Amino acid sequence: MDQENRLNHRYSEIGRVVAPEICALPGILDNISYTGCKIHFPVSVVVDLETEYMIKITLSRSVEDTPLQLMCKPMWVTENQGSTQIGFQILYSPDDARLREFISYLQEMGDDDELPDVL
Repeated sequence: MDQENRLNHRYSEIGRVVAPEICALPGILDNISYTGCKIHFPVSVVVDLETEYMIKITLSRSVEDTPLQLMCKPMWVTENQGSTQIGFQILYSPDDARLREFISYLQEMGDDDELPDVL
């Protein structure tokens, strides 16, 4: 998906994503913001756009080993050559404060994806 609607800057970050309701295999975090993230899975998966999913993300640059637990709702899904990309909206989550701290850290590092804000 080339043009995505977003409220906040996205930051490139690689992380391991565990979402057993979506896929038995872990996914990979591509980017993240205060309000959303993009994840891809190395296989085709079926996602219900009306369902909220609890996902756990282990961030590559986090000082904590404990994964972020984020309640997310898929906004779009694309499949390409057997892999699946999913754009999630992050809803209020158990680790909301930790997510905000991490995004603030990425802002300080000036590590944005330089993806334009649409909204």
